[in-house]
Amino acid sequence: MRRRELLIFLGIIGVGAFFRLYQLDLFPPGFETHAWSLRIFSGIVGILTIVGLYLLVKQLFEWQLSAVASFLLAVSFWHVNFSRTGFGAIMLPFILVWTFYFLWKGLKHNHLLNFFVAGIFGGVGFYTDISYRIAPLIAVVLFINYWWYLKKDFDHNKYEHSKTKLLQGFVLMALTAFIVALPIGFYFWGHSQEFFSPLNISAASIVKTLGMFNFSGDWNPGYNIPGSPMLPWPIGIFFAVGFINELIHWLKHKHGHLSTAHTFLFAWFFVMLFPGFLSTDAPNALRTIGVIPVVMIFTAKGIMWFFDKLNAWYHIRDTHSKHESRAITATVMIIFLTSVGFLEYWRYFQAWGPAPETSAAFRHSIKK
Repeated sequence: MRRRELLIFLGIIGVGAFFRLYQLDLFPPGFETHAWSLRIFSGIVGILTIVGLYLLVKQLFEWQLSAVASFLLAVSFWHVNFSRTGFGAIMLPFILVWTFYFLWKGLKHNHLLNFFVAGIFGGVGFYTDISYRIAPLIAVVLFINYWWYLKKDFDHNKYEHSKTKLLQGFVLMALTAFIVALPIGFYFWGHSQEFFSPLNISAASIVKTLGMFNFSGDWNPGYNIPGSPMLPWPIGIFFAVGFINELIHWLKHKHGHLSTAHTFLFAWFFVMLFPGFLSTDAPNALRTIGVIPVVMIFTAKGIMWFFDKLNAWYHIRDTHSKHESRAITATVMIIFLTSVGFLEYWRYFQAWGPAPETSAAFRHSIKK
């Protein structure tokens, strides 16, 4: 990392640590002293998820986008809340970002060690939240699209070599994940009725889950400000902008095939929303926790698109130099992101944390 990037990265991690560890003895309310170590652990997992998202997005795109996406995750009420409760589900975003980071690094550099480490993380995922069970489907979709990309863009000799490397990498990753997950696999074998439970999906749950980002979120006061969208309105707008722009880009088939990076992002988004589609109490913030990192990527894409347009408009309108236009645009973006941070601080520490229904929700959960 260059010095400026390193300072920004460390600043983001510092912000994320503050949001996850500040007043941990007060919020969320209702926890006993013995739960302290568990909540510290989940807070650390949340911080490491920010690090993983930064590195993953940098592999996919560029460091500026990774900085915006990881900052959004650092201050996100949704992620901060579950990072402070000690719920095991917070492991799911952590596992996903690190699995995909090493997987993508393996695809870019053809190093089998990266596939091996991705397999370890992927296998550990089966010991986390129940929602992870369908996560391997994301890797399958990525494999198919990447194979297609190699066939379309490479000549025969290079294609054969890259295809062999791809097969070696994915086989190693799959075998490693299988071995790591084998103990819990024996449990599933003996409790198949839990693993292959009926799929109770409905149009209502799909609509509610898709609408939770911008319209009406989880009503459980332990998971969210009841009914509030999972994304505050400025972030929700940029998420929608980023999602639509990237969907258009993905469907254009610019190089004669679907963009591998975009296929990966959309597969991640819809696969990890599926547990929410199955929820009888949709929208469910806990069941869809695996979608948080990719939502932050789409939102960062929307923010970067808007400020790129603003920079171009300002440069043309006032004939400033490109350097001056970028400096002014960057300043405005920093002010905006800082405002988002304060908004999310207020939502968690001022609006949600002290609310009587929040305390009641956790007391009820602990008694159960």
